[in-house]
Amino acid sequence: MLFKYDSSNNFLQVDNTIVPSYDLTKNPIGTCSFCDAQIISQSHHYLGNDIAVVACCEKCGASFINLYDREWNWLSEQPISHFFSYTESNMHEKGESNKARISDRSVLEVYYTDLSKVPLNKLNTIFSPSEIEAMFSKSLGEKYVRQYLYRARKKYKKFQDVFGITLDI
Repeated sequence: MLFKYDSSNNFLQVDNTIVPSYDLTKNPIGTCSFCDAQIISQSHHYLGNDIAVVACCEKCGASFINLYDREWNWLSEQPISHFFSYTESNMHEKGESNKARISDRSVLEVYYTDLSKVPLNKLNTIFSPSEIEAMFSKSLGEKYVRQYLYRARKKYKKFQDVFGITLDI
């Protein structure tokens, strides 16, 4: 399964299905597999017979999905390498609301990477400050320098190879 997470709305995308959170309680749930610091739960999501808990490391900012069965027996953990921001994508023209689309768990058509959840030191390792500024501006729908974004996009594969984080801006 491919997991993507929207931290601003607390939506989990599993394959092409949006799963809203049912609980936003923040609790320590374990230690980070990258730096051994504490990870804190961010949101809880029902996935059929399982429960997915999205958690974030306090120190390095890495994000994880922890899967549990309905009796809270731990099943597995995966780092989250894909982030997105939910957008309405022509919904006003169709007369649909955000809530209807989410409750139907339909396919997400448009998304941008939520760069605020990617540690800045990782971005600085691969991208120049101008490229980072262009990526943030594009993801927020603001004006950006096209050439800097073009250069940054050439480096996405390298960023994924080094950090395991897929960018899609």
